[in-house]
Amino acid sequence: MKEEDVSMNYSGISKRIAALTVAAMLSTAAAFAAEPAPGVQILKYDRPAAVSEMPANFRTAQSQYKTAKDGIYPSREGLDNLRQSGSSFFSKNEFKELLKHVPAKDLVVIDLRNESHGYINDDGISWYSRYKTFNKGQSAKEIDRREKSMLETAKMNQDVDVATLDKHKDIASQKVEHVNSVQTEEQFVKSMGVKYYRVPVMDYSAPTPANVDEFLAIYKKLPKNAWIHVHCEAGVGRTTIFLSLMDMIKNADKLSYDDIMTREVLLGGQDVRKSAETTKDAYKKENYPKRALFTRHFYEYVKANPQLKKSYTQWTKENGFEF
Repeated sequence: MKEEDVSMNYSGISKRIAALTVAAMLSTAAAFAAEPAPGVQILKYDRPAAVSEMPANFRTAQSQYKTAKDGIYPSREGLDNLRQSGSSFFSKNEFKELLKHVPAKDLVVIDLRNESHGYINDDGISWYSRYKTFNKGQSAKEIDRREKSMLETAKMNQDVDVATLDKHKDIASQKVEHVNSVQTEEQFVKSMGVKYYRVPVMDYSAPTPANVDEFLAIYKKLPKNAWIHVHCEAGVGRTTIFLSLMDMIKNADKLSYDDIMTREVLLGGQDVRKSAETTKDAYKKENYPKRALFTRHFYEYVKANPQLKKSYTQWTKENGFEF
């Protein structure tokens, strides 16, 4: 199966073919263990509706440091002035709970997920593919169009199989979900009166220069009192990276690269500088060093361009840092 959009012509036979094709993609999920075969997507629960607590891995710049293994704690200089937070993706109930813990009237959500996701009923769901690469090479508009089509097809099917994956990406269980409603994350977040933007970043990988330029364009036009909440799927890798980028923008002139990266870890993030040392997965081991190198490059970019007047793409080309 090629990684191409299923036609969503909702008339006559084409409508039936579209429904049957996506239904087949969903039903074949049970045949695969660990990372799915190329071209296959598994509809899965990310954050079930029954959960009405804070999203996983929620933290703000004002959160308390976790215990440092070496007993050394970096400066908190500038953290109190950062209006930012991060977390996993959220169910609808979790987002409503999140609104109680941040300045809701100033909130801006930046969705970092490249993979297709959204809501079936009140459940936060996504389509899981091999290393979440199904949308690789697609523009944000193309991803949004594909995502809406898949959600509408799920609604048209009325009943869909939704999997729960274990930590090894195996299907732990599946249930038939009757689809009463579907929404994209953008539709839901905006319905709650919150601003929403999407910068689709591939998981396990460094943001592309285009990703960074898109993020900076959003960042620079936000009001000074904006509270920026970033999230990926788990609230770990991509979320940590972008919280670190915003910390660098404000504090690279005062703190070292390692101080900023370390304090984002102690606030609850992943140490992307060292993640390649702990994984046994070949795909991640190849990509994690590039992700770590990107954060150092961005720190150098901000030091050289504190007003962010030069695009990140231009700066990387001038310095030979394209990858």
